[in-house]
Amino acid sequence: MANVASDTSPERGESGSYLREVWSELRKTVWPTWPELRQMTGVVIVTVVLMAAFLGLVDFGLTAALAPLYTTTATATVTPTPTAGATPSATATPSVSPGPTATPSAAATP
Repeated sequence: MANVASDTSPERGESGSYLREVWSELRKTVWPTWPELRQMTGVVIVTVVLMAAFLGLVDFGLTAALAPLYTTTATATVTPTPTAGATPSATATPSVSPGPTATPSAAATP
């Protein structure tokens, strides 16, 4: 990995100095105190709960608003009724209602 600051590649023996620099930078870091950490954690938890509730309400609202677009309603099948003296046309298809199907048995009844 190239050294970005000076555009030179690290040489052997520099890995120890790199770790020393990392440790030096970590020692300069200002870590939060326990009360600050608890307060910031509480803020994060409250924010997550509020965002979850908001997104849940938006999801519920959009689902309710868009549900009619994705659901199909049962429509009645209209079959033409023959009038007096008219012959049924060849294009008319009779409506068949699904019912129980009989399965023939191979065994003979005595």
